[in-house]
Amino acid sequence: MVKNSPNIPETSSNFCLNLTSCALFFFAVAWLKDLFPRLETVSLVLAGLLISVIPLWIYDVLFLRVQQRPSAGIKGNPGQPDLKRIVVKLIGLYSTFLFILFIYKFNPVYYVSQNAADFYGLFLSVIERCAPWILIGSAVYFWFVDRRQKDPYDEYWQVGCLLTGRFKEVNRIVLAEYGRSWFIKAFFTPFMFGLLVNYTDALHGWNWDGKSFLPLYDHLLDIFYAVDILFGVMGYVLALRILDTHIQSTEPTLLGWVSCLACYSPFYAIFGIGLLPPQNEQTWDVWLAAHPALFYACGFVIIVLSLIYALATVAIGYRMSNLTYRGLITSGPYRFTKHPAYVSKVASWWLVSLPFLSTQGAKVAVIHTLSMIVITLIYYIRAKTEENHLSNYPEYVEYANWINEHGLFASLGRMFPALQYSEQKAKKSKSVVWFKKIHK
Repeated sequence: MVKNSPNIPETSSNFCLNLTSCALFFFAVAWLKDLFPRLETVSLVLAGLLISVIPLWIYDVLFLRVQQRPSAGIKGNPGQPDLKRIVVKLIGLYSTFLFILFIYKFNPVYYVSQNAADFYGLFLSVIERCAPWILIGSAVYFWFVDRRQKDPYDEYWQVGCLLTGRFKEVNRIVLAEYGRSWFIKAFFTPFMFGLLVNYTDALHGWNWDGKSFLPLYDHLLDIFYAVDILFGVMGYVLALRILDTHIQSTEPTLLGWVSCLACYSPFYAIFGIGLLPPQNEQTWDVWLAAHPALFYACGFVIIVLSLIYALATVAIGYRMSNLTYRGLITSGPYRFTKHPAYVSKVASWWLVSLPFLSTQGAKVAVIHTLSMIVITLIYYIRAKTEENHLSNYPEYVEYANWINEHGLFASLGRMFPALQYSEQKAKKSKSVVWFKKIHK
């Protein structure tokens, strides 16, 4: 059992630097758009990503020296390069690339409609443009990192051994973890990149008369969600050991995976999350239009909740990733609660949809309210399965216990102990474990 600490554990990511990086992205995109008005949005986004991530790299490597953290698995003095081992690793990586590309090209999900083809095609076009650079860059990266790894016989080497017939060298548990890690990156990256391009387009096409509240409200929400998506793209693309942003482990339970994927296309339609607000229903701005005080109060609260959601992602930075552990985050909104993103997002959805009001009668209002309760429950399950997963790491247990004592809702937890984090309950979770944990 991890002892409670009077001080909050150290965070893995610098909140202020992440905020600066975020601002750099938007300024860079706006500047390049003015300088090259004919430049397509995909190119603007790529350039903005590169410009905004450079300060993070410099600060992390040169000042924080994240590569020296024990979790990075990097030793101080590089050894001699082992070209045979590097080739085996590249065979594993390049084969993974080919398999993912095959899925992108032939999975009907990406071509179910013209809108889907255009949306996912944004990311596929980037792959086609950058493929030579990706292949060359990954070879250089492997050469650089392999000779510095404490254990160079990693998951890429395992996959390479599998593909070259060296089956006795293969660890099935490591291979399974590798497969889940790449599924997460391959599944979320095209989705996040397409959203980032669309949000960037929307932000640049905005004009405000300086008077109307709703256009400003919509624009602010677009900015906040663009911030979330920005770090999502960074996080899935830049999972690198040298930056200590690599995936240390993936969610170990089926329940955790189902509750997470239920929140994303194409799965979210099954659970109703993609149907907010309900079809043929009014939203908060229509319901409250005749009551100015409530109208502005509700709109302001939604903006604040969305801002908290964005700042929670800023705190994570380019360690942002679903279903994984990539380092402890304790800054920004995570200084006050373990799940600021989920709490603020779901609370804003309740206010946006006002599901207990319906133009179709009380029965439909009850159905919509029950649907929102189910959605809230899904996010509660996500939060709990994440806690159970991260409880394999002593630093997270220390953080969760600190939040029990000093968090924003600490007094509420003392009134209702069932709401508090419990290390014993987390580690005795009866969720269906569908693979053996690597980390004990």
